[in-house]
Amino acid sequence: MSNLKYIDDYFNGFPGDEQKQEFEKLIKNDAAFAEEVAFYVAAKAGFQQHAQQEKKEHFRNLYRQQQAVPVVQLKPAKRVWQYFSAASVLLFIFLLTWFVNNRKTSPDQLADTYIQQHLLTLPVTMGTQQDSLQTGLNLYKSDKLPEALQYFETMLKNNAADDAAKKYAGIVSLRLKNYDKALSHFQSLEQNTASFSNPGKFYHALTLLKRNSAGDKAAAILLLKEVVAKDLEGKETAVTWLKKL
Repeated sequence: MSNLKYIDDYFNGFPGDEQKQEFEKLIKNDAAFAEEVAFYVAAKAGFQQHAQQEKKEHFRNLYRQQQAVPVVQLKPAKRVWQYFSAASVLLFIFLLTWFVNNRKTSPDQLADTYIQQHLLTLPVTMGTQQDSLQTGLNLYKSDKLPEALQYFETMLKNNAADDAAKKYAGIVSLRLKNYDKALSHFQSLEQNTASFSNPGKFYHALTLLKRNSAGDKAAAILLLKEVVAKDLEGKETAVTWLKKL
């Protein structure tokens, strides 16, 4: 079949019009050539059919493989994963809620919050000392803390029993982070057991919480419990703090 390439070129559309006419003339006049063309056509058709059959079989096998996947087994696995994911989310929410509700607040955070909310401005108690205290409080309000401390301590030199001056001197010392001096003024203030509204013990605990040195937290807790037990000034705040410490 020496004419195979020539025949193949014809069926693939390469020949021109003259070549086509020559090709068709050969089929009519040359029996041997006609047999070669017939064999080529039959062989090509068979090959195409075989290739098409192979494709069909290939896709049929793919379909069988797809059908062979145990769908029933996948659904429970998917559901188990969904249940596991949901359980994980619920567990996370539970742990987060527990952590938020039960976590302890650091002592200095409690103290800072109280100072910011209650000790940035100080009211003056009406009385004979109003004018004298107001001068010191004006200095405090103007954020002249060292001058305010000096003023209140001068008042204490003139009258060591002045509880208002002790309280304000202690608060200014606390704001200045002079904790030892603040403790000294508050401890002196809490000695006056005759005063029902004496805040000395509460401020004493506040200073310990703010300083937050070794042993300060434990000592502050004891003081706060005493504030609650004796119904002293600062009781409500002490109850709240004891739950957080």
